[in-house]
Amino acid sequence: MKKQTISDPERKIDSAPADVSERAQYWIIRLASREMERQELERLEAWLAEDDSHASAFARERALWQDLDAVSDSFQQYNIVAPGMRPAAVQKRPRISRRRIVRAIPLALTASLVAMFFGPTLLIEMQSDFRTGAGETRSIELSDGSTVMLDSATAIAVNIEGERRVVQLLKGGAWFQVQHESRPFLVEAMDGVTRDVGTAFEVQREEEAVQVSVTEGAVEVQNRASDAIFPLKAGQRARYSDDGLVPMPSRPVATLASWRNGEILFDQQDVEGAILKIARYRNPPVWLLGDFDALLPVSGVFLISRPDEALKTIARMRDLQMIELPGGIVILRTHAK
Repeated sequence: MKKQTISDPERKIDSAPADVSERAQYWIIRLASREMERQELERLEAWLAEDDSHASAFARERALWQDLDAVSDSFQQYNIVAPGMRPAAVQKRPRISRRRIVRAIPLALTASLVAMFFGPTLLIEMQSDFRTGAGETRSIELSDGSTVMLDSATAIAVNIEGERRVVQLLKGGAWFQVQHESRPFLVEAMDGVTRDVGTAFEVQREEEAVQVSVTEGAVEVQNRASDAIFPLKAGQRARYSDDGLVPMPSRPVATLASWRNGEILFDQQDVEGAILKIARYRNPPVWLLGDFDALLPVSGVFLISRPDEALKTIARMRDLQMIELPGGIVILRTHAK
């Protein structure tokens, strides 16, 4: 997929009102681009404060986004509020597939489609305190002395200043080494929570579920749909979703959260799950065509720094057709019977 480059109107500003509107459109697109850093957010805030016409223009362009309530709230995370922007309650919305191609269309329509496809991601990035990009891992020491290691394409929000230490896993996966003290340490992900009992553990968000694995000590896992608390010890795993909380087969501790050592380890992993896991370590998307359920599972060790090699190996192992498109997009399809 070819990435569209959006020029910065600030380089050609004059006093004409059309330029102010163009600038407001630019900021809306930048906010949805998933590439905006703190310094650029500060530039936006300064631009809004410069003149009332800037805030008014931003509010007019924001009207294109009014149906995306979550994005309105995400602007408010950084006090990016202009006159005429109504506050909106966050509502749970159905997931929208991003596996579509947006071609050359007018700028205003582009903004609307970007809001539809990338609004949830924008909200996550606005909410997060720490995050990683595709193929990136990162180790963070929290103010309480605990260590969090972020997997690829991960975002977390941290609040450890109150009576409870809470980390929200907004997307991706993370491994936690908790500094013990009197306050509980909780990791919230989707509709469940993992409570540290004396441990190091991993929490991974999947498409519609969360997986918890313990590498040291013990945790308690609770799905908010149920009052039941599920204890896990080192080597044990569990998975929860809207369907409830279920145990998973235990694994040797050394094989858990292997991405911390730069590896992806599969042991009788279903092919689709293996491909989706590998795809997290590359930025361009991987699309699947065909029935993958009938394929035999795969086992092996792959390097997270070489996801394309891993995909090619999986394709050879299970006789998949691999199509590489411009922009790094990969299509993997099963052969028709």
